[in-house]
Amino acid sequence: MTTRGEIRLALPGKGALETATLAFLAECGMKVSRNNPRQYLARMKSIPDIEVVFQRATDVPLLVQNGDAVFGVTGYDILAEHRGYGDEEVDEDDEDDDLVVLTRDLGYGACRLVVAVPETWIDVSNCADLWHLSGYYQTHKGRGLRIATKYPVLTNQFLRQHNISHYKLISPHGALEAAPLTDTADLIVDLTETGTTLRENHLKMLEDGTVLRSQACLIANARLLHQNEQARRVVETMLELMDAHLQAHNRSLLTAYMPSESLPVIQRTCEALNEQLHAQGSELELRVAVSEIAGAHASGHYTLTGVVNMGGSAHVLLETIALLRHAGAMHVNLTPLTYRFAQESISVRSLRERLKRVQ
Repeated sequence: MTTRGEIRLALPGKGALETATLAFLAECGMKVSRNNPRQYLARMKSIPDIEVVFQRATDVPLLVQNGDAVFGVTGYDILAEHRGYGDEEVDEDDEDDDLVVLTRDLGYGACRLVVAVPETWIDVSNCADLWHLSGYYQTHKGRGLRIATKYPVLTNQFLRQHNISHYKLISPHGALEAAPLTDTADLIVDLTETGTTLRENHLKMLEDGTVLRSQACLIANARLLHQNEQARRVVETMLELMDAHLQAHNRSLLTAYMPSESLPVIQRTCEALNEQLHAQGSELELRVAVSEIAGAHASGHYTLTGVVNMGGSAHVLLETIALLRHAGAMHVNLTPLTYRFAQESISVRSLRERLKRVQ
């Protein structure tokens, strides 16, 4: 909250995460208005009660936890390091921490925190091999492995899970990928999206060396939401829009206009088409959307509709169009969806259940 009563939303203030977050919010119908990209404060015209503050992504969890912001967007890797546990370490519903995750994956900023070793370590391909190597270093070199990372908490937890104890964590300046090349460290634990940068610096990921999978996430202060009804309504509004937009991702509304003698005939045609679509593995389910519409007196015109996943195979899509044409469709339209609202927002329901447990 702020001194004037606005509900503060903390967003990443620089880099790719800032750009992607602003684009995502705009796609959800919540465009952030800021006259100068150097400004730290901004507004959201569609939800005027919100004051947006831009901060470093690494500072967002602390701002939210301390109540300086009601909610915020950051990377899940940053949140996990701040809280001191990852995906499976602790069930946050059993915790008394004010900091809660509203949406774990916002659909962008995907990366992995991984253990990467030099390609020349041909005998090291998994964590068991790394355990043997750490013992060798301790016995024959008088020291443990030197591991460069900016995630000491998560790295320590991961290594303990694999019984690796002979190591030392270091935090070198600059790019971590260079640490083994300059002999600053023996290996690294770092973020990667595709692994390309690691390969270009002659590093390889261990087969079982994924410490954490991360995306951008939405977090909030549960205590503030429990105490402030206005803030709770604002957050629920954002969750509704985000959920509906994520549900609409890669989906389009298919509309097929079909001539038919009567409603029972078009209904039988629709049932036959759904059986054929199911047989070809399509997720599309058609429905007779409209009763007979104005048209020629000799024959009625009906509309079949359904939602198509456009992230699938183009071949399957064209097979679907062919089925509709064969059944007599005069026109088939595909309209990209912006929102797809379910009977209720799962995120809003989860938040309300979580707030019931706030003391």
